[in-house]
Amino acid sequence: MSTKREEIIGHALRLIKHRSFSSFSYEDISKELKMTKAAVHYHFGKKDGLGLAVCDVLQTGLIRSYEKCQNEIKQHKGHPWFFIESRISTIAPDEICPILSMQADYENLSVRLREKIEKLSMSELELLERLVKEYAPCSRADKTVMSTLMSVKGALQCRRVLGEKIFINAIEDVKNRFYAFVDEEEKN
Repeated sequence: MSTKREEIIGHALRLIKHRSFSSFSYEDISKELKMTKAAVHYHFGKKDGLGLAVCDVLQTGLIRSYEKCQNEIKQHKGHPWFFIESRISTIAPDEICPILSMQADYENLSVRLREKIEKLSMSELELLERLVKEYAPCSRADKTVMSTLMSVKGALQCRRVLGEKIFINAIEDVKNRFYAFVDEEEKN
């Protein structure tokens, strides 16, 4: 059973995926969770603290996805793309990538939260790059990983407006390019 603190973090994450970090208040959380604003403030005195907690949850999700994909690669059953697929699967068609959503609010956030989002953003890139290096040890993955991840995030953002069909086509194209690069590098 989850604690009130976990419920608050979970609901904040949903709001970030549907709106953005800057566009919701403690009142929004308290209404949905049927608790007082004072109860929300009890767990997170400032919204900044809630943002940091959400970033920790996102980081944990990245690590879990990385470890699962890494195990599959070690058993020769997986591909680095599975990391991206696992991340996409956590985002519904009407949602925004939560990391991208937090990045969009970057200029309006505290220095501490900005630093946390920077680390989270770099972590996502570095974990995917590590998986590519593990799968294809001789690869020069840095540019491919960055352009792939940014293309996926752009496609996720556009999916809300342009629809699932265009998203699927865009992701399939990005996936094919990623596979072509990684599998070619793996042969070398």
